[in-house]
Amino acid sequence: MVSNMPIVNDRYRVERSVGRGGMAEVLLAHDLLLDRPVALKVLFPEYANDPNFVERFRREAQSAAGLTHPNIVAVYDWGKVNNTYFIAMEFVQGRTLASILKEKLRLTARQACDVAVDIASALGFAHDNGVVHRDIKPGNILIGSTGQVKVADFGIARALGAAVEEGLTQTGSVMGTATYLSPEQAQGSQPDPRSDIYSLGVVMYEMVAGRSPFIGDNAVGIAYQQVHGVPPALSEFASDAPREFEAIVAKCMAKSAERRYGNANALRDDLRRFSAGEEVVALTDVQGRKTQSQSTDTMAIPIIASTPVIASTPVIASTPVIASTPVIANTPETTDDEDLYDDFAPRRTASYIFGAVFTAIILLAAGVFIYKTVDRGSATSLTIPDVTNRTQAEASQLLLDMGLTPIPNAVINDAVGNDIVYAQDPPATATGYQGDVVTITYNPAKQLQTVPPIQGLSVENATQLLAPLGLQLVILEVRNDPLVPLNQIITQDPLANEQVRSGSPISVVVSGGTGGNNIPNIEGQVSSAAEQLLKSSPYNFVVTIIAKPSATVEKGRAIRTNPAIGTPLSAGSPIALIVSSGSPTVVVPDVIGNTEGEAQTAINAAGLITDIKYQNVPAGDANDGRVISQSREAQSAVAPGTKVTLVVGKSTTP
Repeated sequence: MVSNMPIVNDRYRVERSVGRGGMAEVLLAHDLLLDRPVALKVLFPEYANDPNFVERFRREAQSAAGLTHPNIVAVYDWGKVNNTYFIAMEFVQGRTLASILKEKLRLTARQACDVAVDIASALGFAHDNGVVHRDIKPGNILIGSTGQVKVADFGIARALGAAVEEGLTQTGSVMGTATYLSPEQAQGSQPDPRSDIYSLGVVMYEMVAGRSPFIGDNAVGIAYQQVHGVPPALSEFASDAPREFEAIVAKCMAKSAERRYGNANALRDDLRRFSAGEEVVALTDVQGRKTQSQSTDTMAIPIIASTPVIASTPVIASTPVIASTPVIANTPETTDDEDLYDDFAPRRTASYIFGAVFTAIILLAAGVFIYKTVDRGSATSLTIPDVTNRTQAEASQLLLDMGLTPIPNAVINDAVGNDIVYAQDPPATATGYQGDVVTITYNPAKQLQTVPPIQGLSVENATQLLAPLGLQLVILEVRNDPLVPLNQIITQDPLANEQVRSGSPISVVVSGGTGGNNIPNIEGQVSSAAEQLLKSSPYNFVVTIIAKPSATVEKGRAIRTNPAIGTPLSAGSPIALIVSSGSPTVVVPDVIGNTEGEAQTAINAAGLITDIKYQNVPAGDANDGRVISQSREAQSAVAPGTKVTLVVGKSTTP
């Protein structure tokens, strides 16, 4: 590309390539007009004809161009050249935070605080100006050679309150990078400034822990964890992480947006208090919430099978993740993250006190859902019961008796008694279906439990046996074994009859049978999410989408598959995904002037319901016994079963 366009727009002389991203290449260029280096982000030609990509590109330029802040990469210009598009922006001499973490693995809490303060400052400025970034991650954070931090790539940023763009971002869709998505983004809801705060919390966690809080083989499993999982305690990977810093990260990563910082400036101020050795708001909040502690807002360990997890509600990206292109210098042309500088020194110092970690460690038995193939279309809806203030065993048994799947979540809460459930998700009175998962959070007692023998049981039966004991099934491996039936447990750890504390994980290896894959339950998921799951490992199905009207399934969501859900199917096999095109419609016939009997026959034959009303007419009138008017316009399209009111003439008695 460099050789074909040495001077862009008669102004920017291209010198070399400094990186490539998912939709664009970044070039180092010299601005001949203002005599300064710039970074040119040039959209790949194959995307220049796609109006969606061009619109994202245009929006990035417009969003960032209006943001002038020392911690935001400045955008100077944008335009079109040689049938493609470019953005001219500030050239940052340095590298990405991602490359720093790749080399150093992790930073100290003080170093991470220095970086996070500047990111929060940038986000606070952007939010105050009505722009949400929506893709905060280490690859979009640039560290200059002088240590200055800058936020880049507003490629999927969006103005606050802006309408959903047709064809670009749809309701129920997800944009961003799964590892850093907020729970509301993962569920397809529209993000707000607190979504950026959650993503920054994930970045802060990764800087100190040396790994992201949620890890999986694909976006499906990671997105599920963002919504339902509980991250490992930060101190699990960084024993020197101060309690205050851990509290700040936990507040940022609260599942509920209302529990996070109200805005990025509040987060920045709390980070500054931490840096100065002062008491932080986040820790004060935690200490004041002991009586209403929620498992979703604590830092505890989920260990989840690497196989994608099927949620009862769609949480998967329905638009492709946009791979961002960092604007950095000193990088070889083959990658944007391999040129690493040696020193990353913190600019501030302070003393910190090592504190206790949050809550007990728990494990989430997410692997259970891999094997559930309940057809919700035939399942009976039910009301989720209130299981709070019961013992964990009682609550689990009640849910099991109703056909629900309890997932015990042991989180210490001194405000309630031993083994007492104090929170549940979904909440009481919510509508659910048989087979749905209910997470019950309880205060674990200190006494030990005897591990029952589950080797040889099915995953479902083992879960039912372990749940009342407060023990949690974790699938470590699915191993093909033609001698062991599909979904049967091959090994367990700890072994039967060993003593463990309530809330402990029971790790198992499960048989994958002869190697075939049961078609997963995608019913009700957003069509693109269902398609992505079917195409991903281990299924790798060749998917054909077929649209079909449905009166019960929302438009754009999966109805079923062909072959049916639960059918064993070899990897790579063709499969049809039946997707709802919305409620079916029928045409209202024109029955004005027909006799009452003729009209009723025609209306009923069209799949509609008749409602007859009579209107007095003189004796001998032509409308006597015939339809005078109809409530639904003739030839209009309506849903089957719609009521059509017919007004029929009825003569008065002489």
